[in-house]
Amino acid sequence: MIGEHRVLYRDPRFYAAFPAVTRLADGGLLVAFRRARDPRCLLAGRDERVDHLDPRSHLLTLRLDAGLEPIGAVRSVSLDPQAADQDASLLTLANGDILLASFAYYPCPPEIDRQAKATPEAAHSGGSLFLFWGGNVRLSRDGGQRWSAPRYLPALPGLPDIVPRRRAHLGGAPRGRLVETPAGEILMATYSGPVSHLLASDDGGRRWTVRGEIARDPAGKIAFEEPALYRSPAGRLIAFHRTAHAGDRLATATSRDDGAHWSAWRLHDVIGHPFDALTLADGRLLLTYGYRHPPYGLRARVLDAEAETLEEAPEIIIRDDGSSADLGYPWACQMADGRVLVVYYFSAPDGVRQIEASLIDLT
Repeated sequence: MIGEHRVLYRDPRFYAAFPAVTRLADGGLLVAFRRARDPRCLLAGRDERVDHLDPRSHLLTLRLDAGLEPIGAVRSVSLDPQAADQDASLLTLANGDILLASFAYYPCPPEIDRQAKATPEAAHSGGSLFLFWGGNVRLSRDGGQRWSAPRYLPALPGLPDIVPRRRAHLGGAPRGRLVETPAGEILMATYSGPVSHLLASDDGGRRWTVRGEIARDPAGKIAFEEPALYRSPAGRLIAFHRTAHAGDRLATATSRDDGAHWSAWRLHDVIGHPFDALTLADGRLLLTYGYRHPPYGLRARVLDAEAETLEEAPEIIIRDDGSSADLGYPWACQMADGRVLVVYYFSAPDGVRQIEASLIDLT
């Protein structure tokens, strides 16, 4: 049953998006999201376009108590003074530490492009050049009050430097759920262009190694983006990918040895992006995803623990009242009372992009 919808953060001056949420030891919740300027606030009206690149984009956190009421104001996460932060991904580790994974872009004048000969991963926006600066992680030992400086991931093998001899392609972009194995290893999926990769850490998220590719299309047509990981009770590691150039369909790949080897990727008749996979207390799997086709909104499916009922599971419409396709990126968390909180960003009727949440009762 779909319960109430709540606005967690809204400010017409800003574009708030790409959230994640995790439970804290005291029963509360920590929400992290990316915030950037929204210059449309200077205009009389707002059109639908909001750029996803901004030189002052940064990460914020918001603490919620067990009743989902805010505790204090939003707080800034430690910054890289050179770069602009993007999406947030959260994982509470078994030892109580919180890991925040993200990625960043380096904004610079467009003439740098001609001189630096940057890779095609660079993007132009508002007259500026944005270089992909790399994936990174931060750690908090006090429930998200303070964060370590961002630590950038190792370079992906076989990929050209972002700027030749100046900046390697560091780690790819993480956006999606991470997992901690029973042995204490942390696994994280990233994407770079059309390819997804798996990285691993055996020291609590401080040092990372690249384990290898997850999915690649030999024909070079389909891109595998924003992978979210899920580890089943049988030990199957599943990567749920948003795709490009595949009709917005879900793609999965599976590993039975924690990412050393992967099955061939597979497309499914599930439309949406990106995806989040939450293990419920009763062992089932909740798959949530944005829906960027009319009617715009959020959807979900409840699967068996091994995700074998993926395509047969009925689709749940969480909401379908979005004012544009610029919404989604859900992240789910089960609360102490059994209800599930799904956090996402939403396009409000007046065009403001804000962080919202929906409560779901799956009993």
